[in-house]
Amino acid sequence: MKVLRIFILVCYVFPTVAMAQEEKAQQDAIRVLVRALEGKVRLRWAPTSPSAWLKLNRYGYQIERFTVKRNGVLLPPSQERKVVEHIVPQPLAQWKSIVDQNDYAAVLAQSLYGETFDVEGMGQGGLAQIINKSKEIEQRFSFALMAADMNFKAATMGGLGYEDTSIEKNVEYLYRIKSLVPGDLLAIEMGLVAIQTTPIEPLPSPIELFAVPDDKSVLLTWEYAMFKTIFTSYYVERSENGTDFTRLGNTPLVNLNDTPEAPSKRMFYVDTLSKNNKTYYYRVKGISPFGEESPPSKVVAAKGVKKLSAVPHITTHEFDLTGGVIIAWEFAKEAEQEITGFELHWAIQEKGPYKTVQTAIASDVRKTVYTHPEPSNYFKITALGKNNQKTTSFPAFVQTIDSIPPAMPVGLTGTIDTLGIVQLEWEANTDSDILGYRVFRGHIEQEQVSQLTVSPIETTVFTDTVQIKSLNSKVFYQIVAVDKRFNMSEYSEKLALKKPDVVPPSSPVFKGYKVSQEGVFLEWISSSSDDVDSHALYRQKTNAPEKGWQLLFQTDTITRYTDQNVAANTKYRYAIFARDQSGLQSLPSTPISVTSKGVEQKNIKGFSALADLDHNQVALSWRKMPNDVSEIWMYKSKKEGEPFLWRQLPPDVTTLEDTDVSPGNWYVYTIKVTSGSGSHPEVKSIEVYY
Repeated sequence: MKVLRIFILVCYVFPTVAMAQEEKAQQDAIRVLVRALEGKVRLRWAPTSPSAWLKLNRYGYQIERFTVKRNGVLLPPSQERKVVEHIVPQPLAQWKSIVDQNDYAAVLAQSLYGETFDVEGMGQGGLAQIINKSKEIEQRFSFALMAADMNFKAATMGGLGYEDTSIEKNVEYLYRIKSLVPGDLLAIEMGLVAIQTTPIEPLPSPIELFAVPDDKSVLLTWEYAMFKTIFTSYYVERSENGTDFTRLGNTPLVNLNDTPEAPSKRMFYVDTLSKNNKTYYYRVKGISPFGEESPPSKVVAAKGVKKLSAVPHITTHEFDLTGGVIIAWEFAKEAEQEITGFELHWAIQEKGPYKTVQTAIASDVRKTVYTHPEPSNYFKITALGKNNQKTTSFPAFVQTIDSIPPAMPVGLTGTIDTLGIVQLEWEANTDSDILGYRVFRGHIEQEQVSQLTVSPIETTVFTDTVQIKSLNSKVFYQIVAVDKRFNMSEYSEKLALKKPDVVPPSSPVFKGYKVSQEGVFLEWISSSSDDVDSHALYRQKTNAPEKGWQLLFQTDTITRYTDQNVAANTKYRYAIFARDQSGLQSLPSTPISVTSKGVEQKNIKGFSALADLDHNQVALSWRKMPNDVSEIWMYKSKKEGEPFLWRQLPPDVTTLEDTDVSPGNWYVYTIKVTSGSGSHPEVKSIEVYY
């Protein structure tokens, strides 16, 4: 048996390999291709990951075939079912005969049973060995799918293909390729594919074959992307008479440049010729993953052509009396018979683009005149070969003398809309050699303006975009004219454009407040915006927010205010706004909440305490509380102790007895009342010795 040492140089993609690569990030699955031939159906499948391939090689596949339609009539589900129970790769001993005859079978056998499958470029040791092993499995998997795509017999022996010969005509079949790997070991989605046995669709011919001649070689190219899933490889055939064709090599051609990240659109092949000027005929045939050979493409003809090696070289360039430029060049005399003549190319910049300004210059001419030079000129001379070949000189730079700058642009006007779109316009210069204009912009009147346009613009209009919501209220523009020698004019008059005011002023800030019997005194810091027109102070009762905010005071310069119209013991919220000259209002200042002072009242009167030794108690009494009192709290403590809430009484009680007393102690009694008006609680204390 052959043993192949395999090195992977380029990542190339075949139909089943492509299907596998597309599923890398998804669930493990089986993907299937199918092809109906005369009297048989061929199936080709591939797992979508190396791990699934390894397990399926061990446990195998099961094929189920269902007859869906017969003669166009839909059959009941599962009425006709055929099962191929267990498909696995053939044992190693079965491969010897095919391996000796087919290199792709040898690759597939090596992928399945080879003791080693080297991955070059990795070191040795623990981690490197693990990585090597992982890459080796991936290489085995990729090359197994590649070899199966290249040879159908090898695919069937490797457990990746099946040929069903028990078919009928005018029947539609559904095939299911199922994994026999236990689900708890690895879940693998089955593959499904349907096929009609008739009519049999022929393979297409390769298309768009072109032959590009060169010196003792012909470059062949044809369409690849359209037939990417139909053909795995191609044979190129050549003929000297257009009738009898022979293959260029026994190994089919595969596309080594096609990857999922950079898909290839065309195939390329270079045929080396022994001599030029002899016509050869070419055609291409495609090979399918089922081992079929397509009809040939259309025939193209080509012959090698001698390469034009002589290159012109510009030697001198000078001005004549009329201002034209005389261009002179050198070219090998013995190469004149290989060309049809010369062309002169011109550009304003070295990198181009170049224009053809003179054609049909005779092959024996070495000088020409360009009559309309610009201030800056780049010239090239091209020799035109008889076989559509060209050679071109290096560019030569020719510059006219001009140090006079153009006139300063005038008439600069502009507008800014609410989106920040600036439209500028100015009068065109009358200078004959104007190349264009440069636009400059600044945000502060005294600052140096900065350039907006890299290359000079040819028009006299310009559109710019500025940030409307910024601190500066104006933007400034100037224009400079540039001639073809890149002389610059003076700056135009500076144009100041006022931005639409869409930015509200900054918010004022409260500096402080003071609550007194006279009212609530407020002081604030005005908005920092320079276009503020006025400030407005608002007030709101916190217990009646539904009534909204009430305007108290409006001013343009004053920064303090005393609110005297306040109710006693009432909580208010204050906020202040700024408004600019465009009528835009700022966000409110951070509101402050203030409670006004209440009217001082004397609710506790006649509060007294009497030590009653006859009844072992302390008798407390006070006058009847006003109707406004809502509750009475009585606190008790020894003289040096902490007071505690002793009794909580209704407002109509006027006496209280304390029987929990001991002789020889000072007792302190504190009465506290609250009123419904919201005024501060009133407190009085009394001491008694018992």
